[in-house]
Amino acid sequence: MSDVKSVLVVGAGIGGAMAAYTLARAGIKTHCVEIAPKSSAAGTGICLLHNTMRAMRQVELAEPCLEYGQQIDHFRQFDAAGNQISENPTPPGIGIKRPDLAHVLESAAIEAGAKIEYGTTVTELEDLGDRVKVTFSNGDVGEYDVVVGADGGYSKIRHKVFGAEYDAEFVGQSCWRFSAPRLPEHDGFWLFRHKGAGVGAIPTSRDGCYLFILENSDKPLYMQDDKLDVLLKDRLADYSAPLIRLAVEHLTDPKQVLFRPFDARLMPGPWWHKGRVVLMGDAAHAPTPQLTSGGGMAIEDAVVLAECLAAPGTAAQALEAYSNRRIPRVKRVWEASFQISRWEREDPVGNAQKTAALLLDSYKFLGEPM
Repeated sequence: MSDVKSVLVVGAGIGGAMAAYTLARAGIKTHCVEIAPKSSAAGTGICLLHNTMRAMRQVELAEPCLEYGQQIDHFRQFDAAGNQISENPTPPGIGIKRPDLAHVLESAAIEAGAKIEYGTTVTELEDLGDRVKVTFSNGDVGEYDVVVGADGGYSKIRHKVFGAEYDAEFVGQSCWRFSAPRLPEHDGFWLFRHKGAGVGAIPTSRDGCYLFILENSDKPLYMQDDKLDVLLKDRLADYSAPLIRLAVEHLTDPKQVLFRPFDARLMPGPWWHKGRVVLMGDAAHAPTPQLTSGGGMAIEDAVVLAECLAAPGTAAQALEAYSNRRIPRVKRVWEASFQISRWEREDPVGNAQKTAALLLDSYKFLGEPM
């Protein structure tokens, strides 16, 4: 029998909500807190690759995602005019809108018995050896067998427990994201290349998709919020591909555009825990976006963490087993994504073939067991 009877999950994003579900489903009393209000679920889209859908099937969540999302099974490259340069089939995954995925995960967690509190976070942690004492921002105090830091790339739990030296750092790229109508023939990850730059597009529903542009810089870029649509249109001016022109036609409000610099962090081994506090998702391994696997790796983390915490043994044994299973796999994916990011920054045209080859090889690796 497992020693772990109660768990606090800090953060209800993709990884946190998934962990709340998998832990509650495993019979563990689960409390999840999220600093943002429930109404704040927002975003463009996300790609759930074949490995992620496998994890979803394992815990009976694939079908709800398929109801909202759109299957993707090709990686295609085009020039700025939309002429196809290359085509590669990929194992089937789906694109889905982030609010739809959030709804699936949060609803499943609550139905499984997890308690989710919004507008609340952790202010103090005290590891007492056999449990963790937690003080919340609303003044409540609780004690748990394990605390899970699932609070994202800028994790306050990671900073509090492991120190500032593990804070995420800027990687030399920023990203523009926005949603647009989907063309009927849009069947996967499409990448439009032009003069060393590129626009990516992934379907998220039967009638929608999201597009993204990566922008290189030595220092983090900060854009004027009320000009985001105008600035993005300037960056798309040289693209005449039908999908991109259709997207530009529907780009009429700066609030449609999300822009942020990329800050990354991979926590080193041998463990992702200290005492009874453990990290998962972007709190443990915030990646660059090139393999579209950040959310997928967090979902895998949640499945594996629940298996380990529910297995017979102590909390320490469970957390060590979790790190042993996750660190080698996540490290390879994180490093491959970072390498592609580096190649894109150094010489995107000269490195285009290497980039595509590593991307496809990584997709193949992701098919291996979690």
